[in-house]
Amino acid sequence: MIKKSLLLLTILVSCLSTYGQKKNEIEWVGGVEFRALVPVSFFTMDPVTLVEDSLNFTSNYSYEGGMGFGGVVRVNFNKFINLETGIYFTRRVYKYDITDPGIVDPSITFEASTELRTVGYELPVKGLFYVQMAEKVFMNVALGVSADFYASDVESLNPYYSVRAFKQHWLQLGVLGSLGAEYRTDKDGYFYLGATFHQAFGDIYSTQVNYKRDTNPPAYYENGFIEGAYFSVDFRYFFPQKPEKKNKVRYVKPDWKNM
Repeated sequence: MIKKSLLLLTILVSCLSTYGQKKNEIEWVGGVEFRALVPVSFFTMDPVTLVEDSLNFTSNYSYEGGMGFGGVVRVNFNKFINLETGIYFTRRVYKYDITDPGIVDPSITFEASTELRTVGYELPVKGLFYVQMAEKVFMNVALGVSADFYASDVESLNPYYSVRAFKQHWLQLGVLGSLGAEYRTDKDGYFYLGATFHQAFGDIYSTQVNYKRDTNPPAYYENGFIEGAYFSVDFRYFFPQKPEKKNKVRYVKPDWKNM
């Protein structure tokens, strides 16, 4: 699947580059992006409940959203076909609820909550297709792939429990699609508002919850996986392009007498 996606992306980039070169309208535009990762159940991970076989304890973890930002570079072949890339910082937040219902020992019940924050970096490449809605307003649809890098494993420690997440790979590919609209001006740049769905090819983290009843061994543990899909609301700003320098025309007064 990964090889096919890379092959398809390579063909798409080649076709767009050739088209742009023929039209001789290739331009580069740079900007910044801020995104809010929103926990929408339809697009992202549903809460996961882990129950240990002997009913020693129960743990539940859910995706709580996050944030991201980065730099964007867009290659404008023309007003309707673009190629976009950049580098992004992305932080996801996961909430863990741990419960000991007191089934094994009725004198001991326990409830606690904690958070894990994962950090990653993304290098996306997307093809953008535009539809002009007004003189300066454009709708766009984008589809592409992303190389995702994960910084490190993360953990949360407590005398009664520990929660850990272990990255599956230091580099992982994903697919993403976005939909949005932008307002273009010559002097003030481009203003974009849209949404993105990002899906990794496989789980991004494995996770483990350890619990010690009354802080004494033995410790009981449960294992699970984190899918890592997210839905985000995006705002981008592209800096205005420098106007083309026009060659100065020097006026020479004609010498009528010698003509």
